[in-house]
Amino acid sequence: MKKLKLLLLPFCVLLVLSACKKHSPTTNATGTFTATIDGTPQTFNVGASAHVDNTSGFNSLSLIGVQSAGSSNSMIIIVNGTSPIVAGTYTGATSQADMSYTQASGGLVYQFDGGNEASNATVVIKSISATNVQGTFNGTLELITGSGAASKTVTNGTFNLTIK
Repeated sequence: MKKLKLLLLPFCVLLVLSACKKHSPTTNATGTFTATIDGTPQTFNVGASAHVDNTSGFNSLSLIGVQSAGSSNSMIIIVNGTSPIVAGTYTGATSQADMSYTQASGGLVYQFDGGNEASNATVVIKSISATNVQGTFNGTLELITGSGAASKTVTNGTFNLTIK
C-alpha cells in the first residue's frame, strides 16, 4: 500500500503541473531543493514546498519539487512516525524516511519506501519551524516502474523549503 501511495504521488504532481497554465516565466519556488543523482547535479525548485500533517497520532513531513516545467522530473521525500517531526536524523532502516525520484521521460520511477532491501534513505532535518524546514538527504533508490538502470544514487541532497 505504501508503494502505491508513493507511486501515485509523482504522477499526480505531474498531472497537476501539466494542467496549469503558464502565465509568467517565474518558477513559483518557495525555497531550494537540490540533489546529485548518479553524479549529475539537479534542482527541483518548481513548485518546491513542504507539508506537515499530524492526523490521529501519525505525523508526516512531505517535501516535493519538480525539476523544470520542460522536464517534469520530480523528487518526493516523506518523513513519518508516531512522534512529531523534529530536527534529527531519519533513516529508512526504521521506515521513517521514504524517497522517490521520477524521470518523466520514459516514465521511470525510483523509490525507497522502507521495505526495499537493496535501497536506503537518510534524511537529516537541521531545523524545522511552523513555516520552514531545512536539511539534507541521500540514498539509493530502486527502479520500481519502467525500464532503466536498476538503481539511482542520490547524494548531496539539500532542502530549504517553506511549509505550506
